Amino acid sequence: MARIQVVTAITLDGFLPEPAGALVSWVRNDRRGFPFWRERCSALILPHSILDLLCEKDNRDDSFIYLAEIIEPESVELLRGLFLYDLVDELVVYQLPFSAGQGIPVLNTFRPQHWELHKTTSFSNGICRLIYRKSCKM
Repeated sequence: MARIQVVTAITLDGFLPEPAGALVSWVRNDRRGFPFWRERCSALILPHSILDLLCEKDNRDDSFIYLAEIIEPESVELLRGLFLYDLVDELVVYQLPFSAGQGIPVLNTFRPQHWELHKTTSFSNGICRLIYRKSCKM
């Protein structure tokens, strides 16, 4: 069965960052940001494509990776749907080193579930990448 990977960038207080800014640009464009995951995935998950994904996921082998990029306001609904149907296998979070205080909250889209921290990486610009994998325990 295919794996579903979510990659997102959030502020320290859990909001989707504003699209303008050097750190968001880094996450979107640097080879260690979103492009790193895009190069390794088999297919991108687009907003409003969850029904197609539900039909296709079981027909793919373990090496097939679907990627959902959560950086635009429209993509937060995609994230909600992926969690609603318990489809996310791996969560990659780029934690940006600032708080927004307001905006579109991302953390409240997660459903209660135990995640295991697989790997952390910190970059010289203050961004931390956290990779979580779905845990069997709850």
